[in-house]
Amino acid sequence: MSEQQFAVAVGVSRGAVQQWERPGGTAPRRSNWQRVADVLGVPVAELLSGMRADVLPDMRAEVPLVSEVEAGNYTVIDNFKPNLSFDTVPVRIDVKRHTYALRVHGDSMVSETGDSFPPGAILIVEPEMAPIPGDYVIALNTDNETTFKQLVKDGGDLYLKPLNSRYPIKPLGTARIIGVVREFTKRFR
Repeated sequence: MSEQQFAVAVGVSRGAVQQWERPGGTAPRRSNWQRVADVLGVPVAELLSGMRADVLPDMRAEVPLVSEVEAGNYTVIDNFKPNLSFDTVPVRIDVKRHTYALRVHGDSMVSETGDSFPPGAILIVEPEMAPIPGDYVIALNTDNETTFKQLVKDGGDLYLKPLNSRYPIKPLGTARIIGVVREFTKRFR
């Protein structure tokens, strides 16, 4: 099928299709997902994950993909009242009212051994879960900036630890934990 034929079948412009296919381009809008999946003859979950439906893990729901700024004020979003202004991410965990997804930026959580979270990885975050030492968490510092680190405890004090040894461990101090990471995936396109 040509780009033009595909565009007509989905009901979008040829330029939109070209943008979807371009490396680093945009993905189809949520309102187009079902039509794109229908034209391709695949379930929406397969379209979103890039994995064949017969090998997909148990997808339970979708959660909004928010920016770092939105993560700091996230409780204004309600998963039980759909909001089409956010892209969504399929998840395999049970979600609560404010569960959200967040994209990793930077390399502070990239490790040569053990767990590693490269830039572009998508985290599924539960703000309603109480963090315990060892959890990967999203914290909000006093400048209202979010950071993704591992929560560790040493001698009764809590610290935010990057997995990349080039970055320093910092005391939790007055930073506030705003979510516990429950799941992560890596998308290449």
